[in-house]
Amino acid sequence: MKKYFVLSFILLVSTSLNAQQWQAITGYYQSANNKEQYVQFFVRENQLVAKLLWNNAELHFIPESELVFNSKEAEEGGPIHIVFHKDSSGSADQVDVAKIGIWKRVKDYKPIGHKEMAHTPEQIKPFEGLYKLQNREDRFIQFVERDNRLILKQSWAGDEVFFLPESELNFYSPVIPAFVLDFTKEKDGSISRVLAFKHDVWIRVSKIELSQGVLKKYEGKYRSKDDPDNQVEIRAGNNSIIVKQLWDGKEIVVVPWSETYFYNEGQSYSLQIVKDKDGNLQGVQVLDTNFFERMPG
Repeated sequence: MKKYFVLSFILLVSTSLNAQQWQAITGYYQSANNKEQYVQFFVRENQLVAKLLWNNAELHFIPESELVFNSKEAEEGGPIHIVFHKDSSGSADQVDVAKIGIWKRVKDYKPIGHKEMAHTPEQIKPFEGLYKLQNREDRFIQFVERDNRLILKQSWAGDEVFFLPESELNFYSPVIPAFVLDFTKEKDGSISRVLAFKHDVWIRVSKIELSQGVLKKYEGKYRSKDDPDNQVEIRAGNNSIIVKQLWDGKEIVVVPWSETYFYNEGQSYSLQIVKDKDGNLQGVQVLDTNFFERMPG
């Protein structure tokens, strides 16, 4: 659903562009892979700013040459490299974004417009529930009705986005107009899945109950891979896992959303069981980023 970037302060070889060179590349570009996604390029303080119009995030690029740029923000694989291509008029008609694809320049961009459908809370409640990202065991979102709106909560960050219905099965975010939800209704009237951003498929799931036998397999002490002095102890509860932080004694109770994913809704606290390809327990991923390896014994 969202793009996550790790800030990286790196030294890049840069050059200065004149007004004509900036004008040749700035404007609106549409994804060749997703016609609903647009990015706006504009200049700020001798940097090229890319505003992602589906979530209003910004990325900042340093010019390497007239048509080649590198991002200051970077994904885990390093800075984002983009290359503009000019047409016969001398203006850029597309940009090649490394690892993402081609974006084509549009001259008649119009902001996405939505119209809210008249509705009641009762019409929104059937969409409530827990949804898991297709082919991922560690990405969940929840939908709840609140104040006649559909609220999406991300399990990995706790962020919330509200949506309004445009039709019976289609919702949009007034804050992020390109963030749309297309739900699927089965013949029995139940909601089975949702397509977010016209791209990400989320399958509706039910919370599960795990036996004491399964939960006890996870018991033991775990230490942070980055800081071995930080350790946690895990013990089985009643269809739950109790995580005790040994550095301060604090305990957090997390409940299973799958056999390997546990969550505390009140604290937006996630715990992912990590196994190797043979199914052997290696450790736990806490709060999506902190890996604790299992200690011997």
